[in-house]
Amino acid sequence: MTIRWPEFNFAAGPVQVSARTLRDIGRPVMYHYDPAFIDFFAHTEALLKQVFRTQYDVVIMQGEAMLGLEAAAASLIRPGDKVLNLVSGIFGKWFEEFIARNGGETIELAVPYNESIDPDAVRAALNANPGVKYLSAVHSETPSGTVNPMRDIGQIAREFGVVTMVDTVSGLGSELLSPEDWGLDIAIAGTQKCLSGTPGLALLSVSPAAWQAMENAPNPLRGSYLSILDWKTTWLEKHTFPYTPSISEIYSLESVLAQALEEGMEAYVDRHQRVAAACRAGAKALGLKLWPAREEIAAACVTAITIPEGVTDAQIRGTMRDKYGVMISPGFRELGGQLVRLSHMGEQARPAMLAAQLAVFERALVCAGMEIESGAGVAAAMATL
Repeated sequence: MTIRWPEFNFAAGPVQVSARTLRDIGRPVMYHYDPAFIDFFAHTEALLKQVFRTQYDVVIMQGEAMLGLEAAAASLIRPGDKVLNLVSGIFGKWFEEFIARNGGETIELAVPYNESIDPDAVRAALNANPGVKYLSAVHSETPSGTVNPMRDIGQIAREFGVVTMVDTVSGLGSELLSPEDWGLDIAIAGTQKCLSGTPGLALLSVSPAAWQAMENAPNPLRGSYLSILDWKTTWLEKHTFPYTPSISEIYSLESVLAQALEEGMEAYVDRHQRVAAACRAGAKALGLKLWPAREEIAAACVTAITIPEGVTDAQIRGTMRDKYGVMISPGFRELGGQLVRLSHMGEQARPAMLAAQLAVFERALVCAGMEIESGAGVAAAMATL
């Protein structure tokens, strides 16, 4: 069976990685208690703190970012705990499964999946529901191509003494966040989105308030792959591991963190923001409608575009993939068939990569029967840049 590999991966994650990252993954696999690896892991942890822009503890869990999300819920939530869950998209709603599994009581604050959460509504919900212990939210909703104002929301939660669990899987690298300044008690990020790494690790920043809440919980979670506390009492306190770490994934992580810091986090984030703005300009120049209700809530990780009437997702993505070797992402779960996503994360967030993606996207629209001015999208994007 012959499988055609894509020439370009412009999907919403995992994304393309750099040649340097591919090379660095190939370092020799070591025993995890070799002194060289202990030093390497500590070095990687120090780089992660710089990328997170935090003095809080960081934890590198050995599994894709979903592990970190589930671990946060399992390590904090106990039966009867009230959790204010903010829902502006699929991943926000999905978190309620974790809340229920751990016996928590969900108080939902929801908006349509093309909108973002109003901080004033969060304040009102906390005032109306005394006793809320935790707040869970998604910073960057990749399926919707939207962002929530997490700095404002986190600071409100802090006023109420509420511990926050924040999914910033595609936010780290696309926005200049700070857990301390933003009120993020457990911030969970991924390697395979804007950091442009390989999938396989969950990156957590953990505040003192979050550690205290985990330790004070009835029957603190121990001896579990989901236990964040196990990482505190092993790696953070003794430089031992709760289980065998993913050696090659740590190599990959160190590589992408080093590359981001060499560029500088301000420049790294600015590159994502500028390319995202250019992509939106290109889409609008083609007469297309952005999925987010307002451009100011559009994410910098992907540009979500409403599928035009008379055209199907299969036509657009099929032409791009089958004819031109360019892979983009569809709408996810219940958003399937309603939108497509042009990605600009990590290595994708470069002008030349955006021009290539938009050019093939334009061609796919023409092949689907749309009457557009060929080249208009690329021209508008490049003019913006």
